[in-house]
Amino acid sequence: MPEKNEFTQANLQADGAALAAQIIDKVLRPHQPLRTVVVLEALVMLYRFHAQTLPPHAIGLCSMSLAELAGELLKASTATQVPDCNAIH
Repeated sequence: MPEKNEFTQANLQADGAALAAQIIDKVLRPHQPLRTVVVLEALVMLYRFHAQTLPPHAIGLCSMSLAELAGELLKASTATQVPDCNAIH
């Protein structure tokens, strides 16, 4: 992990990719779609309980990543219509 003053978007993406690979390998195998939802909820809870104590710059990086993810999820939720599951946005 880089020093606080070296924490950049590139560092965040590199460290995030490494951690994501570990999560996929250790937690999400075998592939269980609902397990992915549980992991995402756990990560959001981690943000709510811990990331808010980070320095403002790091909070900003986290916020942009979460906003990007929210946009991708909203787009994906309207791309395929599932019977009896209407998007709420």
